[in-house]
Amino acid sequence: MKIIIHIDEREKWPMVLSNLKHLNEFYTDDSHNIIEILANGDAVSDLQKTSEQIPEIKKVIQPHNHLVACNNSLKQRAIDPLQLIDEAVIVPSGVVEIVQKQAEGYHYLRP
Repeated sequence: MKIIIHIDEREKWPMVLSNLKHLNEFYTDDSHNIIEILANGDAVSDLQKTSEQIPEIKKVIQPHNHLVACNNSLKQRAIDPLQLIDEAVIVPSGVVEIVQKQAEGYHYLRP
């Protein structure tokens, strides 16, 4: 199973992390199950090392989860990519990432 979870609003992190926790319980860590969390818009702010969300994010992230940040959103908010946690991978455009992942067969989830 391949799933992309899209978050663009900071207040939705608790819901996204709850959804991720439940998905992780069902889709265990193996080479066939990938869950990507794509943060763009205001939600990229919570991938900064200083964010209060980081402990909760790190508690839920599993080896088969990918944490992705939109570079366009980072630029719009003047966030230096070096301020992000190490688990976050930067992609040029969040919307392009969604379209590409759906073309690769990912299921789209937006809480």
